[in-house]
Amino acid sequence: MRMIRAVAIMLALTVTITLAGCVSYVDLSDRAIVQAIGIDYLPDKKVYRISMQYFNQSSEGGQNQIDKTQDNVLKSVGEGESIFAAAKNASMLTGKDLLLSENRLIIIGKELRKYKLCDTLEFFVGNYHSHPQAYVAAAEDTAEELLDIRFKEGSTSSQRLANLIHNASVESRNKSTYPYQVMTMLCTSTESAFLPLLRTATLKTIPKETGGGKGNGGGEEQSEDGEKTIILDGGVVFKGGKELCRVDDDVAMAIFFMNDMPSEYSFTVPLGQNAKPSVTLIGVTRSIKATEYNGKVKFDVSFSASGKIGSKGGIKEDDKKAAEKVAEPAEMELKRKIESSVIPIAEKGCDVFGLENTLRRCCNRFYRENMDRVGEIIAESEIEVNVNIDIFSQGIGGA
Repeated sequence: MRMIRAVAIMLALTVTITLAGCVSYVDLSDRAIVQAIGIDYLPDKKVYRISMQYFNQSSEGGQNQIDKTQDNVLKSVGEGESIFAAAKNASMLTGKDLLLSENRLIIIGKELRKYKLCDTLEFFVGNYHSHPQAYVAAAEDTAEELLDIRFKEGSTSSQRLANLIHNASVESRNKSTYPYQVMTMLCTSTESAFLPLLRTATLKTIPKETGGGKGNGGGEEQSEDGEKTIILDGGVVFKGGKELCRVDDDVAMAIFFMNDMPSEYSFTVPLGQNAKPSVTLIGVTRSIKATEYNGKVKFDVSFSASGKIGSKGGIKEDDKKAAEKVAEPAEMELKRKIESSVIPIAEKGCDVFGLENTLRRCCNRFYRENMDRVGEIIAESEIEVNVNIDIFSQGIGGA
């Protein structure tokens, strides 16, 4: 028995050693660790242009650590007749194999959004090396422009931009989107989708004042220059797989509310008489139902939430009925935000709100009979939004 065990162990070791010798291994120092990818289309040359921000890992002692503030944060570009060819050319220019499993961001340039979005994302969904949870976003102009910006604190644009998208999603203000999520949205009848929009902005400081000025109190603006940064500004909606229009922050918020479960959302409630308290919603629930009559569809959208008054905004400290006064205006304000966002987009036959799924669930027979005109049905539908907020006070009059 001992002899049999010894022979079995020797055979196992032999097989393991043999297999290990057949595995292709690439050292980490020979890879370009991609953190962000920007994709643009150059219509004059009819080629795709890929910009990659990557870490140039070194294997020399202490320099093996990635230092985002040093020159080992590099950019490589490649052009080709397809995204695959452009990526291969970018890899050739770096002299290293691309490691896409750490990529956290995919940015789509403005010109490229005139073409089918699914064709652009096909490379990332089909490439098993790609990170499945890389954020997908749109650039106001070119994607490459965003990846060229560095920040004072030393963070790379990939880190900053991923943080912007993540934080907006946590605060229920903008939907974060991964490649497979976008592709799922594009598989609907209307081929509708949404991407958050990133753009450059210049942050100017408050002008300094110097004494001894003449005529107007001595105020003097010292400089028109400011820090160039990147901000999240609404988003882009797609219909038929191509860009339909750019939308503002309210529409981005409404898209989040209609598709995801908001954990927390804060907004200002106009009460009049200069009173503008802020309300934070928690425990938000959503219900969307569809009814059909004589070929017309009505969508009933309901939101319920608890709310707390975050800042009094002009409400007197001893006002014990403040919560009651805020509840109804808060409901009206949120209803206004959502209706004014959802209805105009839906009237264009664009479904970034999940209305097709509601129609399929609630009116299945009607849906199956009209699958080829879902966009038209949504465009002609009636949408009614109802909001119920249970406000409880916080530090106001001891209520």
